[in-house]
Amino acid sequence: MSENQIASVLQPQKRALYQNIGLVLGPVLAVLVFVLPPPAGLADDAWIVVALAVWMASWWAVEAIPVPATSLLPLIVLPLAGVTSAADASRPFAEPVIFLLLGGFVMAMAMQRWGLHKRIALHIVARSGDRPGALILGFMVATALLSMWVSNTATCLMMLPIALMVTKTVLGDKADRHPFGLALVLGIAWSASIGGLGTIIGTPPNAFVVGFVRETQGVEIAFIQWMAFGVPVVAVMIPTAWFVLTRLSFRFAADDVHGGHAVVTGALVDMGRMSTAEKRVALVFAMAGGAWALRLLLNDLPGLAYLSDMNIAIAGALAMFLVPAGKGQKDGAHPQAALLDWDQAARLPWGVLLLFGGGLSLAAAIRTTGLAQWMGNGLAPLTDFPLIFLIGAIVLLIIFLTELTSNTATVAALVPILGSIADVSGFAPILLAAPAAMAGSSAFMLPVATAPNAIVYASGQIRIPDMVKAGFRLNLLGTLVITVLCWWIVPVLFG
Repeated sequence: MSENQIASVLQPQKRALYQNIGLVLGPVLAVLVFVLPPPAGLADDAWIVVALAVWMASWWAVEAIPVPATSLLPLIVLPLAGVTSAADASRPFAEPVIFLLLGGFVMAMAMQRWGLHKRIALHIVARSGDRPGALILGFMVATALLSMWVSNTATCLMMLPIALMVTKTVLGDKADRHPFGLALVLGIAWSASIGGLGTIIGTPPNAFVVGFVRETQGVEIAFIQWMAFGVPVVAVMIPTAWFVLTRLSFRFAADDVHGGHAVVTGALVDMGRMSTAEKRVALVFAMAGGAWALRLLLNDLPGLAYLSDMNIAIAGALAMFLVPAGKGQKDGAHPQAALLDWDQAARLPWGVLLLFGGGLSLAAAIRTTGLAQWMGNGLAPLTDFPLIFLIGAIVLLIIFLTELTSNTATVAALVPILGSIADVSGFAPILLAAPAAMAGSSAFMLPVATAPNAIVYASGQIRIPDMVKAGFRLNLLGTLVITVLCWWIVPVLFG
């Protein structure tokens, strides 16, 4: 797999015609909305927020400018239009969930820095056995577990070369477009997306929904509460995806594939013994994970009433800068004093944090101007449908919409509307927002849908028709899984 191939997919390309059109169309539509009289019952401030939402949605949809840059519009438009003060417009950029995500990013980067994620993945895959179907499942489970804590892009980039090494070794000259190879590489891409559903920090839409619920409802969703319904979704989706790959889309004879287990165990042996730095990163992660799991109990202890998931994440992040890497540990040619330094941390995906702030700022304006209530009243007839059908329609819409649009931007644009419907209906917004977040990371058909999809496509091992054929099936089955599990579990947790 060529690094240039991957870079060509992941790096920004020359602006397309539709992006130039969207660049002009966004503000033009906003001005048209602004000059038209607002509908009956809607305040002028709320109508300005509608114009801003149209502008942001237009630019988000076509990525007319970088998505994080679009997210800065509320900081300009809302104060200048007199809708809210600059302080109120910027306050959502400091929501606790943003710092929770920041802390998670830092800890994950330390794991990547010392190769702990690769060691964990190889240990899991090595225990899957030598049968080809089990080997594929082992890769998928390892990828999903890592993706709960490390970005799906980094996880996929780490797992894919190992998978390609396996296919080349066990298939030899037959490796090109062999069903086993197709199932393996696509399974890694899918699992990298699916695994992120399990935790708040696993994928940005999850964290956005947590921030939205806190910002608009004053309800805090604990890390362990999200895992209580996120992990079951992952646990069902992984075998579902495996079934689609190995039984419906890319069937192969087991006798044609053998020796993959030896490749994995060999790679594990090549890593050598676990380094001091790896052990210390693992300890920090274990302590943070334990604190997240026990946080609701810890809040009952004297002095810990205000302990939050964000505090734990930031403490874990700071520990990575404080804990020594160990004697003899080096970063290239230079001694590494701590587990992480700022030059490494500066490569964090800061744009995601800006996207969160902009989406939450827009959501806050939608609520405070009365637009949320007005939209909820207008969409009230939708609540006549049973909740499970409403959830299913939302999940199906977002899954296929995010095949072509940014998943976080799409969720940021739609969740305030879903929250309005929930408010008018008298049930908790999380009942619609949580499935929306899950759906936002469950587009499996096209290379542009997710970074993992783009990475495996850039490897040259799979064609778009293969991705569409298999991905369409998983999109439909994923809609069913997410709908049923969210309808069943989320009300039990949140009412």
